[in-house]
Amino acid sequence: MNPKPFSTNYLSELDGHKVYYQEYGNPKGEAIVVLHGGPGDKSKIKHINKFDLDKYRVILFDQRGCGKSEPAGEILSNTLQDIIIDIERIRNVLQISKWYVVGGSWGSTVALAYTETYPKYIKGLLLTSIFLGRQVDVDWSFAKSGGIDKIFPDLWQARSGFLKKYLTSPEKAATTLLKKINKGSQEITEEIVAGVMNWEGNLMTSQSDINFVEPIDITEENIASVKIFLHYEANHFFLAPNQLIKNISVIEDIPTILVHGRYDLLCPIDQMWELQKKLNNVEIVILPTSNHRLTADGELARKYAFRYFLENNSK
Repeated sequence: MNPKPFSTNYLSELDGHKVYYQEYGNPKGEAIVVLHGGPGDKSKIKHINKFDLDKYRVILFDQRGCGKSEPAGEILSNTLQDIIIDIERIRNVLQISKWYVVGGSWGSTVALAYTETYPKYIKGLLLTSIFLGRQVDVDWSFAKSGGIDKIFPDLWQARSGFLKKYLTSPEKAATTLLKKINKGSQEITEEIVAGVMNWEGNLMTSQSDINFVEPIDITEENIASVKIFLHYEANHFFLAPNQLIKNISVIEDIPTILVHGRYDLLCPIDQMWELQKKLNNVEIVILPTSNHRLTADGELARKYAFRYFLENNSK
């Protein structure tokens, strides 16, 4: 059976957004906040299963426009800086003096940006599938040939045909497609959302063959999610060039564990490697068979790596 939250609530409305959060585990335990991926995804029950709920107080929340946060898919007043504000509001509302911060993929980006903004409130960082949001990282996965297209030439060709139909290029795709979603018909919107999902969705793992979503199968939740993703991609994820590495000195001594799949194609392992070189109090775990989506043994390895890290760094 899935664990049940002992508390669910919304932050008071700010900038037209109501942010949903929930708490699991031991209300008196050390606090852990988990930051979901995306941009545009949502909190999931699997995000808490790696923690001892008898011991820890685990907080999940849906970033602006995501999941149960309202309004769904809203991109106004929705930036990385806004997410950081919301995380800090949650900490204050719940009267937490210091906590552990957990994030995977985009969640690791948010975790690093938040920790660099409020380092004094962080007990430790537990990060997976690191995404630094540098231009070179975006170019590899989304914007330029000569990167991941060398591994997925068939998928890149299909994507190129999709982008050509909408008179855009990989470099300009996010901006162009977001405008067309905002101004287009439901039919156009569903086709664009399917096209976006068919690219990124197939980069998650090599454990299954390429699969395509059809426009007819697109839901309103898919549309909201892709709108937010394109909004962040079009705005360089609201990061200055190499921001997370340039500001790393303020968090270099915070206890940190980094877990990354050796064969992560969406967010190659060099991002984790560059990050760990800048940290003084870091442990790394390289999962030998995992991609961006961890294999079953990778999930298990991360679970025990996180538990060991917490046991050795808690009060």
